[in-house]
Amino acid sequence: MDFTFFFWLLCGLYACGWFFCCLSFFKNQANFHTLGERVLFLGLGIHLFFIVSSYIEIGDFSFTSLSGLFLFGSLLVILIYFILDFYFPNEIFEIIFPPLTIFFLMLSILIADQSIGTHAFLEKSPVFGKFVLYIHGSFTMLGYLLFGVGCLTSIFFLYQEKQIKNKTFHLGDGKVPSLGFLDALNYKVIAVGFLFLTIGILVGIAMRVIAHEGHPEVSLRQILPITAWGVYAFFLLDRSVKGLRGKVTAIWSIVGFLCAASSFVYEMFAIVNP
Repeated sequence: MDFTFFFWLLCGLYACGWFFCCLSFFKNQANFHTLGERVLFLGLGIHLFFIVSSYIEIGDFSFTSLSGLFLFGSLLVILIYFILDFYFPNEIFEIIFPPLTIFFLMLSILIADQSIGTHAFLEKSPVFGKFVLYIHGSFTMLGYLLFGVGCLTSIFFLYQEKQIKNKTFHLGDGKVPSLGFLDALNYKVIAVGFLFLTIGILVGIAMRVIAHEGHPEVSLRQILPITAWGVYAFFLLDRSVKGLRGKVTAIWSIVGFLCAASSFVYEMFAIVNP
């Protein structure tokens, strides 16, 4: 099977779907919106087919390399888009998520065959270990991606709040989400992302304990994700106890994502430069 053809077909579909969605957003054309969503959904179907087919033919475990990790991450990005679009219909998601999906797809090609150092754990548990590794990788990445959504939502919130204070905001623009919508979306995606990251970290710690036979080494690869987790834990606790809303929570969301992004970047650096 020609995987190169399917890869570029997939990138082309996401690019076309994003183009039509942008036309719909800026030109207010409902037909372009419908067409863009259908093209993106077709891309999702081919994306699933591409991942399953490559796994069957190559027979390699996707989370043993950065290429497979980013390929799976691109799938998670487009799935998050459709889930958010279903529960929170807003065309701004169509502007953000398709190019982010293409970005992860491109990374899967640029960083091909780079091992992520899971062989020690898989040797301890060849069969069950693969299932555990899927849980750790997918849940952790989902947590980070949802924190990214929260960060973007917070940036939109702060920008729109500034427009309102400066009296430059136009109420007639129906495409602009309200401050209440952005605040509620920020809280919900962070709460779900926190749940995913918690499970991912706990599973990752268990993997490390098993791989090192009960004597794991502590490093920044463990400290940074836990630090990001702690920032979001404080955010959720502060919001639940004090009921804080608005600008304060938006700033906390951005700070938390900076910690999460630092953790992710360091993880990638540690993998590439062991």
